[in-house]
Parts: sequence; structure tokens; C-alpha cells
Amino acid sequence: MAAALAALAGCQHEIVTPVDGRITLDPSNTYYAGEPVRFRVGGAPDNILFYSGETGAQYRFKDRYAVPVEQVHSATLHLDYQARYGTEGALEVWVSNSFPGLKGDDGAADRAAVKALVDGGMQGFTRLDYAEGKSTVWTAQDYPMNDFLDHFTLAFHWCPAASNATQRTYWINGSITLDMEGADPSTMNIMDLDPVTVMMNEQLDPYHKNKGNGSIRFDNSAASICFQGVGANALGYALDGWVFTRPSPLNRVAADKGSVIKNIQNYMDVYEYIYEEPGNYTASFVSSNVNYLGASEDVQEFRFSIIEKPLP
Repeated sequence: MAAALAALAGCQHEIVTPVDGRITLDPSNTYYAGEPVRFRVGGAPDNILFYSGETGAQYRFKDRYAVPVEQVHSATLHLDYQARYGTEGALEVWVSNSFPGLKGDDGAADRAAVKALVDGGMQGFTRLDYAEGKSTVWTAQDYPMNDFLDHFTLAFHWCPAASNATQRTYWINGSITLDMEGADPSTMNIMDLDPVTVMMNEQLDPYHKNKGNGSIRFDNSAASICFQGVGANALGYALDGWVFTRPSPLNRVAADKGSVIKNIQNYMDVYEYIYEEPGNYTASFVSSNVNYLGASEDVQEFRFSIIEKPLP
């Protein structure tokens, strides 16, 4: 029995075979933009994954989920504001690279955290300049965020001065654009950062939102965030509301992905790919054999230049 098991184990170890894949550049390639680059595929690997070498498809970045801070060329916060009807000066905008964040599910704790923050003079936050402009007219402002890359929190404070005057409504849209090495410029909406609302008025639930006048709304088709004010004397208190985005690194990036060009069910002896833009590229082919015991993998890379096709 022992001998039989040993023999079986030996057979199982041989089931995962080394990859037999030989990929070469076809000598007839011209390497002109807009024309196919032809690769010859030899051997019989089960699967082939192709990375073209273009932005977003580079093998060297297949396991990269963040760009080192020093490789971020710029990070820009863009905000569009519209001050609606009411008394001006009821909005503050803050940003931090150290705020630990709010719970989002414990209103009493979050109110206490915000009160401590305010009582402490907004320590760790930097106030951003904000020009209200004319009522019902959008105002756009850009802010450099390179000092907030690895831990970013954006906060809005809605703070009308009194209840006996119209408490102002604000509409806000916003995005963050990142220009990073090895990646196309990317833009994320500020709503992707999972904002948490906190109303400090004891008359309201801490997470009072989407309740019409006197609430913070995320259900306005014209604005991502709407601080919906009220008329003079409509309430017996001045509204005091906050929106905090959850702390998040800005230098995150989606890992580069390859394209499956062959699996075990199809045969391939030639693969063609068209590069539309001139430049220097490193194309990578990852050939593999895979079964329930494990995997065998081989990587081949080809460096070449794509040039503009000469005019006739």
C-alpha cells in the first residue's frame, strides 16, 4: 500500500507541467501606429494573458493598488458651489490629513467628536477659502491637495447665524483629479468618499438628512450635497450641520489588468495588436498551465517602439 501511495504521489506531482510557450515578434512587423503588431505563438500553454504596455495595461503594475506619494504629480480638489436664497456666510469648508473619522452609526459619539473638534479650534484641519458669489449662480474653485494624499478628509460646516433671518441653502458638487506617474489622470466624485452627516441641533436626530427644509440632502438631482435652508422664523433654532467624508488615501489606483487571449479551449499561433499612439512599449505575455494541484507560469516581455506611419 505504501509503495502504491508513493507511486500515486509521484504521478500527481507530474500533473502540473512546465509551461511550453515560445512567443516571438514576427519579423515582418513594421511597428507603425494604427497597424497590427504581430506576435508568433509557439508551444501549447493552457492560457495566455497579454499586457500591451499601454497605460493601465502594464505587467509591472499588476499588483499595484497605490502610487507612491512622490509619484503623484498633482492632486486637485474641484468644488462647484451655488449659494441659494438666504443670509450669506453660512458655509465653511475644511480639509484634514489626520482626522480619524466618524463612526457613522453612533450619533451621540459622533456629536461628541464634532463638539470636541470645534471646541479645540478645528485642530488638524485647514480651512479652504470660499467665495459665495451671486445667489443662484455656480462658482467654481480649485484647491491643490498634494499635502493630503495619504489621508484625506473633506468637511463642510453649514452654520447659519440666526433663526430670525432666512437660513441659507447651498448646493455643492465636487471631484478630485489625480495626475500620477504610470496612470492616466483619474477623477473621483467626492460622494465616492462615503460622506457622513452630523446635525448638532438637539432638536434633530444626529443623522437627520433627506428630510426637506432644514436638512442635509443627497437627493437633489442638481447637486451632490444640498444644505436645504428655511425661511426666517421657520425654526426656533439656527441650523448647525456637518458633512465629513470618510478618511481615505487619494493615491490609490486600480491595478493594471491584462487581457486573456488564449485559454485551454482554443488554439493560437498568431496574435495581433494595434497600437494607436506612437511611443515606447513593453508588451508582456504571461503563459500558464493550471490545474487543481497548482500552476506553472512563464513571462516573456518585448520592448519596441511604435512610430508614425510615413505619409505617402
